[in-house]
Amino acid sequence: MRYSATAFAVLLALSVPALAQEQPRIATLTASGMGSVSVAPDIAIVSIGVVSRAATAREALSANNGDVAKVIETIQATGVKDADIGTSGFSVSPIYESKPPRVKDNEMEQPPRITGYQVSNEVRVTIRDIANSGAVLDKVVSAGANQIGSIQFDVSDRQKPADEALGKAIADARRQAELMAEAAGVRLVRILDISASSGSPVFARPAMRMAADAVPLMPGTSEVTANANISWEIAPK
Repeated sequence: MRYSATAFAVLLALSVPALAQEQPRIATLTASGMGSVSVAPDIAIVSIGVVSRAATAREALSANNGDVAKVIETIQATGVKDADIGTSGFSVSPIYESKPPRVKDNEMEQPPRITGYQVSNEVRVTIRDIANSGAVLDKVVSAGANQIGSIQFDVSDRQKPADEALGKAIADARRQAELMAEAAGVRLVRILDISASSGSPVFARPAMRMAADAVPLMPGTSEVTANANISWEIAPK
């Protein structure tokens, strides 16, 4: 019995590689899909600033504080919440004379003379009523803001269009796989591998024109795209 058991174990060990080699290779089909969604922005994000100059730093700061307070009050009066208003920049810097004094013979060059001081205060404002964004900018300029820039548009919910584009990309990949399988006379059995990615909307920065009327802003639209790659096991029909 010991000899028979040993011989059986040897035969079983020899047969394992042979069985592994006999396993058929899985036939696969891979398809790629793309999806896109057009997105219109619903919020505007803008930097609003006040630059003040005076003979002394104290005078420049006092003037700037008063004008910034008026600007913030104006922003709040339009319905913008405090959580959507935040300081994004503040600086105090000297103002030097534009032309340095002439250097006479055998004299050391004198550094530029300070003629005053400049204070700059900038707030970043998120305007969630995008249709009213032009009117808001016009009002803050009238209130004392003299520096506006970095205007950009965005969407409050970035995940929803990304998910929608991703769903379209996966559906497109399946559609193409079904077309290929039908043409090749095979059927899709099961998904072996799937990978996908999606982007975020990017809006162009608009040109802005200061005027007595409300500032004209054109938000435009943006495309959110997604890609998907799916591999299926296939079998004859």
